[in-house]
Amino acid sequence: MKTAIIYLSKHGTTEKVARKIQSLMTNEDVTLINLKSQKHPELTSFDRIIIGGSVYAGTVSKKLMKFCQIHEPVLSVKELGLFVCGMEPNPDKQLVELNSAFPESLRSCAKSSAFLGGEFLIDKMNFIEKFIIKKIAHVEKTTSNIKEEAIELFVKKF
Repeated sequence: MKTAIIYLSKHGTTEKVARKIQSLMTNEDVTLINLKSQKHPELTSFDRIIIGGSVYAGTVSKKLMKFCQIHEPVLSVKELGLFVCGMEPNPDKQLVELNSAFPESLRSCAKSSAFLGGEFLIDKMNFIEKFIIKKIAHVEKTTSNIKEEAIELFVKKF
């Protein structure tokens, strides 16, 4: 089976998680597709598709949402996995962020979906991002909360 892991990553955390997912999918033909550099990937040749994005201020990027809307007819007939990366500590709010990231039509047919944790990569943020993170999250240095067990469970379910 051919699998595509399609992601959009602002500072690199979602890419890191996508690569971790790829490394756990042994004995499979897995292609990583970064929507930042490959804006219109061909999807029909893939049997399975995983889509991931980063949550900033409670939402994923509009580019990722638009990609899902445009390709919904193809995605809804594939074996599908959905994930988001973010630093929200509250499990109820994590679920809200995951649910708001993807259309209900895709969430309902996804074989696996998860909130996989995230990182504050202070050195990769611009001045405004740093200011907001320091004020709201009270974080002054790079912090990682990638959920390794959740990634393994996501891949196992998929």
